[in-house]
Amino acid sequence: MANGRIDTTHIDLGTLDPNYVQGLQTRAGLNVADFITALSAELPVLNGGLDPLIADLVYPTTATEAGAPTEVRGFEARKRGEYTPGRPQYGEHALNHMLPIDDWEISIGYTEDKLQDIRRAEFDAQNRGLRAAWEKLYRQQTLIRLFGNTEVPVGFRSTATSPGFAGSGTGTNAFAGLFPDNQALPAGYSHYLRDIIANIGPMTLTGVKLLRRWYRGPFDLIASAAVIDAISALPSPAFVPAGSVLVRPGQGTAEALVDAGVYVGVLHGDIRIHQPLQDTTDSAWALYKTGGPLNVANPLAWRYDDLYGRDVVVKSRAMFPLADGNSIQRFGIGVNNRTAAVLGSIGTGTTYVPPII
Repeated sequence: MANGRIDTTHIDLGTLDPNYVQGLQTRAGLNVADFITALSAELPVLNGGLDPLIADLVYPTTATEAGAPTEVRGFEARKRGEYTPGRPQYGEHALNHMLPIDDWEISIGYTEDKLQDIRRAEFDAQNRGLRAAWEKLYRQQTLIRLFGNTEVPVGFRSTATSPGFAGSGTGTNAFAGLFPDNQALPAGYSHYLRDIIANIGPMTLTGVKLLRRWYRGPFDLIASAAVIDAISALPSPAFVPAGSVLVRPGQGTAEALVDAGVYVGVLHGDIRIHQPLQDTTDSAWALYKTGGPLNVANPLAWRYDDLYGRDVVVKSRAMFPLADGNSIQRFGIGVNNRTAAVLGSIGTGTTYVPPII
């Protein structure tokens, strides 16, 4: 999507004449066009440089709904008869659910006087700070939806809601269907768990057994520091630390993908334990199956508006470019694949409580 006409698609200056902008210089002797291209270079976070954790969790899409294509169940193989034609079958899938989307903005405090006097080093530092603020929002919103178990509004002034993983949602958002082996889901089926920290081993084992009904490993687990400490204290073979000879070898010439710089170790044989989350102090964990960076099978969906594009755009309507600018983006994080994650909270009782992110 092209917004600008001065070597950028991320700056919208409205009807300003490009020749006028190209010829502008500040009182500090800097070219305004260089400012524009420098700011634009900081903005395409989603299309390049996205946090690897977020990339493994989300799938970018402009679709308003998610769910059905990756959750078709119900086909059953039968013995073929010589004279009896096979009975036609049509796979069952979970009902589509809607994905949320919101408008976000960060106003930029540049006035014409400030831009006239600003030094390039300060301008670049401001741009890096702006990018960091958007990156913080992306991570926050991703983790809030991952750990959250409530239905969220689809959009501003909308009465429709978007559910969480299996066990979240009411009415048409209630999770229903069959396991991949065509077995019926048990009553009260849920991917939200709660138990005390002393039971972290059995609790995570319950979680991975839920995922194994739907997918093959390996799986990934992220958690707060207290939970990671409790997992790391589990005896072998339940937990094996990264770098151990027990996890380094793979089959043939392959090697297990358990980089000690990224992972703490391996739990229950096929769960890679990430370094502790610094985003919350609440004791909680998320176990999930990723299809890879920005893969269609990932647990979450990053819904964006194709009229806005996937990245931040800076809009300015002042006669001096970038003055009184506003950085905007339209996106929302929803659950894409309702069986691809299991969430756990630590505490007494059985009711899941999401952490504060």
